[in-house]
Amino acid sequence: ANPAPSDGRLQTAGVVRGHSPGDSREKRTVETVVESVCSETAKMPSRPTQLKNVHVHDGGVVVTVDNIPKAVDWLSIKKALDEKLGDLPSPVEGNAVTFATKVDPHSRSCFVLFKPFDVDEEFFRHMTFKVNANSATSSSNFKVASSSQAELEGDPSPGDDSTVPFYELQTVPLYGIDLQEALKKLPAHVLRKRESRAKAKRLKRNEQTCILSDCTSTPSKARRRT
Repeated sequence: ANPAPSDGRLQTAGVVRGHSPGDSREKRTVETVVESVCSETAKMPSRPTQLKNVHVHDGGVVVTVDNIPKAVDWLSIKKALDEKLGDLPSPVEGNAVTFATKVDPHSRSCFVLFKPFDVDEEFFRHMTFKVNANSATSSSNFKVASSSQAELEGDPSPGDDSTVPFYELQTVPLYGIDLQEALKKLPAHVLRKRESRAKAKRLKRNEQTCILSDCTSTPSKARRRT
């Protein structure tokens, strides 16, 4: 059996002897060593994490639209974005917006999934767009007000569409946990479409990389047979 530690050993338990500036015999506790290591680690430059987010939007950029007025619904947002991005080059046909969720009544925000475009997702960072306040309630209230004002001014054509108010909103691409939470709001068939588009874009990118690097691959069995 091991002998019982002496009183001196008990008194020095948890103490680390090490060399430090000024006194090589200075005693440092374990807590001091841990604090020193942590401080040195904090001084080290952090590695960039942007590389993890390079291809997360291959199947279509997912953005959030915040601070949505009560007079604006998700259909108005979808229509405004389709009109704004209609001429943006894309390998996929169809509308610019693949899917848009309903506006959350508490956070006054919604998620929008775009089809893949030939631009980087940074294009959508704080991209502004104008949307008309054309929900049923706000439009009827505004038409009443504009009609009354027109009658006072003698305007024979009240309620013109040019008098409908509009709001300026912006999009913000999502990453990490925020992106995962947004994807949970999308229907299953929309997620499958997004994944299929992402797979097609990855294959195209790999082919382009292979051509640029002039890589040679082993011919498949089907090719050898021919």
